[in-house]
Order: sequence, then structure tokens, then C-alpha cells
Amino acid sequence: MSDVDTQIHTITPEPVTAEAFAPFGEVVSLDDTPKLPIDLYNGLNAIHGPVVLQVDERPEFILFRVGYRGGEIRYLERHHGMTQTFIPLNGDPFVSVVAPPDTPLVDGFPEFSAIRAFLVPGDVILNIHRGTWHEPPFPTRDGQKFFITSSPGVTGGLQSSVDANGEVHKLDVDKRNPVYRTGKRLRVAMP
Repeated sequence: MSDVDTQIHTITPEPVTAEAFAPFGEVVSLDDTPKLPIDLYNGLNAIHGPVVLQVDERPEFILFRVGYRGGEIRYLERHHGMTQTFIPLNGDPFVSVVAPPDTPLVDGFPEFSAIRAFLVPGDVILNIHRGTWHEPPFPTRDGQKFFITSSPGVTGGLQSSVDANGEVHKLDVDKRNPVYRTGKRLRVAMP
């Protein structure tokens, strides 16, 4: 089947809010994360949280510089051994594509109607639930940087080569290819 013959399903991003993102994880921001009653500097500092990282192995951190790749969704992946946090470093907005951990699978891929995209301001952090299907952040400009939580199972799994179907099923990485699984291409409309 050629790219011309393949149907394309496009997802339009919506602005991220804590309520809309709740099925997938937490929005960490000054507006959405509770302010803690800590005042050691006469009101000069505002401390919000806590946001809990859950991980079955020792936590790791990855510095991720991502090139602008347009809106093609090449995979959706999930990790059952940890929550995963995406911390933007440049202050630029990004797009997050997610599906709930318990979404029905069609041909072994998350049901297209359950996949959502969010436009996330560059000063907002996302902490996704265990098992949430996701793509790495889509940058809105080339070379954006992110600090991402990981674990040996995620880092090791991501270093694996894709198989003959364009997928990875190693350690704590379940990375699935929509074209192989459904015969359809998936994309997000980039801002």
C-alpha cells in the first residue's frame, strides 16, 4: 500500500487544561497545581506541588532535543513501570498527543477516537499516568529541549531497534506503529 493509498486521520490540538488532561495525567503549572503553604521568604516565593513520580526502578532523567518533525504520528508508546514527566526547557509551546491507558485497542492500536492532542504552553509540565499512550512532545520550533523522566527499562527499551513492523516491544517500552496496525496514517495538525 502506498502513502497515496493510505487514509490519514488528523487530530486537532486543543488548549491543555487540568480537567481535559486528567484522563492522561497531571498538568503542572502555577494555575493548576496547588500552592503549598510554605513561606520562608516573606511571600517572595510561590511553591506548588507536589507532583509524584511513580517508578518501579530507579528514576533517570533524559535531556531530549527534538527537531521539528511536522505532525506525523509515527508511533504511540506506553510505559507501565512509571509515570513520565515532560519538562520543557526553552519556554516554547509544544503539542502532546495522548490516549488513556485503558482505551480500547483496535487491531492492537489505541482507538483513533480516544486519541487527543493538546497545545501546551512552554511554562507548563505534563506528568502522564502509567500506561498512557503518547508520542514524545511535538515541538513547535526546531531544536526544542525537554527534560524527561525515565527509568532503566524505558531508556534501554528506547535504545532498541524497531522490528520489521516498525515497532519496539522491549523492557518497559511498548511502541506501536499505526500504519502497520491499522493501515491508516495518523497526524496532528500543528499550530
